[in-house]
Amino acid sequence: MQKTLNSSGYNYTSKSSITNLAVPVKDLKTAASKQQYLEKSLEMARGLSIIADGAIDMKNKKSEVLYNLHYDQDNVEVSIKVPLLFDYTTQTLYVGTTLFNTIFPMAPGNKGKLIRIDLNDLLKLTGEKSDKLKNLLGKKYFDSVNEGLKQGVLKGFAGLKDERFSDQPLTGDDKAAGLVRHITVRLNHEESVTLLLTIADTLIQRLYQDGVLSKEEYGTLMILTDKQKVDTYLATFSMAVTLDIGLASTGQISRIESRFTVAGKDNRYQVGVANISRFSRYDDPLFTIRPELTGTVDHKEILESILAARAAQKAEAEAKKAKEPKEAEPEAPKEEKKIAE
Repeated sequence: MQKTLNSSGYNYTSKSSITNLAVPVKDLKTAASKQQYLEKSLEMARGLSIIADGAIDMKNKKSEVLYNLHYDQDNVEVSIKVPLLFDYTTQTLYVGTTLFNTIFPMAPGNKGKLIRIDLNDLLKLTGEKSDKLKNLLGKKYFDSVNEGLKQGVLKGFAGLKDERFSDQPLTGDDKAAGLVRHITVRLNHEESVTLLLTIADTLIQRLYQDGVLSKEEYGTLMILTDKQKVDTYLATFSMAVTLDIGLASTGQISRIESRFTVAGKDNRYQVGVANISRFSRYDDPLFTIRPELTGTVDHKEILESILAARAAQKAEAEAKKAKEPKEAEPEAPKEEKKIAE
């Protein structure tokens, strides 16, 4: 794990999906008319998955990801993809070709170009909070988060008992993927909670140490990671975690299959989530979003186009209304005319 986390970058693919979702809708304090919609929403959630393909470069402080919100159930398959590239050094976000390019008016010459969003411009609109948000989106934050997570994961796993780790025989899929070792980690509720709190606690302390968090923010967040103070809440449910970790011949992690289960004490509420992540190109990440090759268009130009299009539509509607003949006023009855005379 240390060898994996010490790399300067990598490529990854990840898929997260719900494996179990049980909620006693009939027992919830909601109107009967709303319960039907809740049940339908839960049914839809069971068909959702989030797929991500990306790359992280620690040296150059940038990351890219192609998010794919995927729905596949009841003979219906829908996929919405959003490619993003974030440069923490310049605080610039690039958005690749998506549904936005179809919806928003763009000049023909900008077709295929990345939408460039300078977060410094957007942060100016936040007033007093600008400096704080700028700090959270900078390279200092990027380094602190990565270092905090690395320290937290190493500390958390080092605290686990040896018997929680077990070697498994390599499957055909393992061998085909080039794995040389398959290790399973099984954690009960107490160990799962301790691991997650250790990672969160270490991350928060690192952010405070590097000046990303203020003293007040640090104090507030530390309460959330104090096991003694949240024990009452943690006792209302049970959690279990199973990790199947595949190692490549380099000694680095090539694949992690994670399964998280959470259940209420009476088992009426149950949530199961599975994630499969694969890692490659350690120390040599490959980026597919290349602003220097595709060209970019500033988001302000698109906003101006949207405002211009709306203004043109409004002017057209007003002109059309002005051309419409006014309805003639009805002639007063003869008797009323005589009285008036």
